[in-house]
Amino acid sequence: MRSLVTLVSCFLSVLFSETYAQTAGDTLAGQVAVWGRMPAVTSHGATKRQLLHGATRDLSQLDIRSMTLDTGVIIAAYEAEADELIIVSEGKLDVTVGDTDKLLGPGGVALFPAGEKYSLENGDHVPATYYLLRFRSKGTRDLHRAGAPFLLDWTEMVMKPTGKGESRQIFSRPVAWLGKIDMHATTLNPGEVSHPPHVHRAEEIILLRSGNVQEYIGGKYHPATAGDVIFLPSEVPHALENKGSGRCEYFALQWQL
Repeated sequence: MRSLVTLVSCFLSVLFSETYAQTAGDTLAGQVAVWGRMPAVTSHGATKRQLLHGATRDLSQLDIRSMTLDTGVIIAAYEAEADELIIVSEGKLDVTVGDTDKLLGPGGVALFPAGEKYSLENGDHVPATYYLLRFRSKGTRDLHRAGAPFLLDWTEMVMKPTGKGESRQIFSRPVAWLGKIDMHATTLNPGEVSHPPHVHRAEEIILLRSGNVQEYIGGKYHPATAGDVIFLPSEVPHALENKGSGRCEYFALQWQL
């Protein structure tokens, strides 16, 4: 398997060596943002780790940060200018938007189109950690297509067995800045490869929920573990392999203008 993967990787690296070069204005290259290496800044009971911030082929702003809230800490309601996605990592997060109040545990997600106002509270007796992803495209914001906020706990996601592990389709819908954003969760058995190295037009983000993996990005292999965030630019050859002795789980996101 490794010889085949390496052969395909080399072929794609040559084939797309010019295609996936960064375009003018891009500031984010393909990379693994290692959670444990990011400086932690604490203020008023909240700790922030900035994982990624910059522009891409399709986005004028991609901002990904990890937030840890102490018990009882509340993030007051505010109206975001970007589309925002929350993914709970540890603890429980009480999310309030309009008349809806939902408690999300580890693996729970909440998607808010630009213009929505929501608040967050640590809903547990231990610190709560979550990821906050902000998207603003190079296209035009359209509040009419956005639809309502989306909130779903991990326990509510429909699991489908696969030949390599499990799959959970979470959402595929428009938001204010994006014509469509798609999110799913994958579970890979030990030694499995997500797919042979391949490319696609859509940019992609992978967030490791558990396990130890090796991510192939444009000719190089990068280790990644639970908590790390992987950014894959448009047309960059990539593949993910589970290198641990147990299963790995990760979220994957793609979008279109």
